[in-house]
Amino acid sequence: MIPEIDHIITTAIHERIFPGAIVLVAQDTHILHAAAYGTTMYDDPGTMPVTLDTIYDLASLTKVFTATAALRLHDAGMLPLDQPIQHWLPALHAPDITVRHLLSHSSGLTVQLAPLARAGAATIRTMVYTATPRHPPGRIVEYANLNTLLLGDVVTAIYGGSLADALTELVCVPLGLHKTRFNPPTEWRATIAPTEWDWEWRGGLVHGVVHDESTYALGGVAGHAGLFGPAAEALRLVQLFIQEGAWQDRQLLRAGTALAALTPQPASDTSRLVSGLGWMLHRPYMGSAIHHGFGHSGFTGPLLIGIPQRRLAIVLLCNRTYPKRTPPPYRHHAIAAMVVDAIIQAIDR
Repeated sequence: MIPEIDHIITTAIHERIFPGAIVLVAQDTHILHAAAYGTTMYDDPGTMPVTLDTIYDLASLTKVFTATAALRLHDAGMLPLDQPIQHWLPALHAPDITVRHLLSHSSGLTVQLAPLARAGAATIRTMVYTATPRHPPGRIVEYANLNTLLLGDVVTAIYGGSLADALTELVCVPLGLHKTRFNPPTEWRATIAPTEWDWEWRGGLVHGVVHDESTYALGGVAGHAGLFGPAAEALRLVQLFIQEGAWQDRQLLRAGTALAALTPQPASDTSRLVSGLGWMLHRPYMGSAIHHGFGHSGFTGPLLIGIPQRRLAIVLLCNRTYPKRTPPPYRHHAIAAMVVDAIIQAIDR
């Protein structure tokens, strides 16, 4: 265990950055730190102590699961990265957007999904499918939910079944993830951390249903959000890429594909963001590993971070949106950076 992490997280809870959290750190297969902190809802009625088995809304970490499914289809020869997605989604109006553009958030499409949520699923898809790029595809990395929404639609079209079934077969089952899923059953609710009080639209506590508004409107299943899961299972996804696509003596991804996912994708303007294939690069929440780590964050608070040169996989799950979301900058990102630095310092001692 790393005592400095205990201090960082308990201080964050005291400062009400989040009511509770799980931090899980592995170096190769050795667990360096595994601890649960705080509660699910501070001291509010119905709160529960956070345990290592507490399930969190993974929010945009869903994007990496969708990307991994897409990369597995790519390795199977079914999804060329530079094929225009109109090949699978003929209703799309933008003809030049490729799979690679979706994976690297460089499609040029900028439709914001959350404001469309109350208009319903049909309106969301109409607005996305009829949109035209604001920038030529491939020029600018601009993070947007609709990229992975469309990627999920491509995966669904190729798989021939639901996106939930596709992610289960292509990602969750091979990695042994039994508690990571969309739309968790009601009997799981006691083990799930709530995310936010939403009196304006949903009329109460968002608990056990997806927090992301657009995914909620889409029935709880989308390429960009909707998965719930525990820290131990999220860790395996990071480890898969640390291990260059190998998992328990099986090569789930080609080594070259896994490495490409962690490599900056070409864009003529990289001043805003740097993206791999599904993973984000050079993000401040990576702390001192900012230039050689990879990771992803989720709006409700979860973070995944990998540091290949140190064989480190890091998961921080929290519900920083409880009781109400706060505007950027998100303070839990600074907490994650402090955790990363504490891990590296402990290893170097």
